[in-house]
Amino acid sequence: MRKASLQGNTKTLSSVWKYQNKRSKPYTYKMILSIWIITMVIFEYFTFRYGVLPTYYAGHPYYSMLIILNQLFVGIFFYFGILHFVFPVVYQREKQDVIAYENNVLSTALQDNFYPKVLLLYTTYNDFLPYAADQCFQQTYTNCQSVILDNSTDNYYINKVRRYVQLHSNVQLIHDVNNRYAKAGNLNHFLCHELHDDYDYFVILDADELLEKEFVEKTLKFFQFAQQHEQRQLGIVQANHISGQNLNEFQSLFSSSGNSFWPVQNTVRSMFSGTLSKDNNGEVIQVSKGDCVDIELGHGTIVSKECFEAVGQIPQAVAEDLCFSVEALFKGFNIQFVHQIYGNEAFPINQAALMTRSAKFSSANFEFMKLYGKKIWQTKVLSKTQKLDLLSFVLSDILFALEYLSLTLSSIVFPLAHVHTGMQTFFLIPTLIVYFSQSIADGWFQKLSGWTLWKVIKYECLAAFLYGGMYYITVKAAFLSLFGVSAKFRTTPKKHNKITFLDAFKANFSGIIFSLSTIIIVLFCSGSSWILLSFVPGVIGFLVYSLANKSTYSNRKAHVIIENGNYNALTSLQGEIVPWDI
Repeated sequence: MRKASLQGNTKTLSSVWKYQNKRSKPYTYKMILSIWIITMVIFEYFTFRYGVLPTYYAGHPYYSMLIILNQLFVGIFFYFGILHFVFPVVYQREKQDVIAYENNVLSTALQDNFYPKVLLLYTTYNDFLPYAADQCFQQTYTNCQSVILDNSTDNYYINKVRRYVQLHSNVQLIHDVNNRYAKAGNLNHFLCHELHDDYDYFVILDADELLEKEFVEKTLKFFQFAQQHEQRQLGIVQANHISGQNLNEFQSLFSSSGNSFWPVQNTVRSMFSGTLSKDNNGEVIQVSKGDCVDIELGHGTIVSKECFEAVGQIPQAVAEDLCFSVEALFKGFNIQFVHQIYGNEAFPINQAALMTRSAKFSSANFEFMKLYGKKIWQTKVLSKTQKLDLLSFVLSDILFALEYLSLTLSSIVFPLAHVHTGMQTFFLIPTLIVYFSQSIADGWFQKLSGWTLWKVIKYECLAAFLYGGMYYITVKAAFLSLFGVSAKFRTTPKKHNKITFLDAFKANFSGIIFSLSTIIIVLFCSGSSWILLSFVPGVIGFLVYSLANKSTYSNRKAHVIIENGNYNALTSLQGEIVPWDI
């Protein structure tokens, strides 16, 4: 509801001052780097004393150099593991202050003189979901225009979209038949060519996106509040997300990882993202230095017209969201993640869909570095730790490629050359903890959310098999990108047909051979038994496919709700709307 004045002003401003004071004293990367340096000093002491120096004095300087190179890989490996533990700790420490600040902003009302026009841009490419479009378009804020941006090539989806628009005459349809540059091209085709400048903000929606009905109303409060009280130019607000719409056991089990990863990573990054502004000459300056970089994540995000026009267009890249975020920051626009505004994104329907998405993310991040690596290095808009944070976010996938190189050196090359690396047995435990750092953090939050210990253990075991089974495709995508293969936009499959044991085996055959060959070679060369931790899951990880064939009562109930939602969206204007948190 819109009202004439702000409410709770004193309390709100007090909360803002406390929040801004904390934001001006970032410590996340001080903690990460301190723990990492201490760990690596201990690690490198033993490596140099019992590995590098003896090898060098034995007349093998080249192998000494290889050991040092391998330690760079090991250092990166430990760095990401420590990061995965520190972010949840910081999140738990700061969460209540973040929530208090957000509650006070959300408690204010939109003023009568603040009534901007908002475009709801639903993007689809051969994956139109009528129930999702219908649900997203039902907003409490009234000054909205719903638009479907369709660049589908499949007549089945093209006709379904047209059928929907014929029934919902208030929804505008833009069909980009050229399908240039995937999602970025789809958005640019409308925003830069079809649109007649009649809007103030636009919301980006994916095909499987569900939004709470107050999404627009709530996000506009943060734009209004930033203008009135924070003296910063807020260009983008990103919503939190849950992974829902679970239609099988695969989705029900593994969607929980996103439900912890999204709020933890993005809340911390937003909390310590600093503040940008412009000086009298129009140059972008840091009002308060940040420790992290807040980014928009491609959907469930609202962008101001001023921000978009300053950037000019959505960068034509697979990771268009990440590229647009950096361009917005370079132009002096702040980005804010809001913990308590929600969207709902369906987790990939099965293991094959998850592998498709993972390969796309990996290659897209390498493409981003080619486009923006030099610019990020040279910019004065971001602090050194912000640059490190952005690189950490983007290059996490390279860990898999470097890990495999390190494993090859440690378990094949060095043993064949009779070179000792100095790695002691007692490093096995911290190495394992780092190796499973992300799933351990996920399990911790799942336990806090009410999971039983047995369910957490089940999740940890199956997650090891799932991501072990995906190891090959991730390493492959990383190496292809390193050797110049261009990133390609791939739509994550949204349908699942029952898959047999043989079908799953065939689909993962390359990964099975890759993992099995690595195990055999390493056991022959070095007898290293803990190679099994990385590659046995790759051999039998395809068994996780079967989870997508199973469904619980909750899954079947969700399926019925979604099917009814699809039917209602295509046949009735008064049909029941699918709940955003299904």
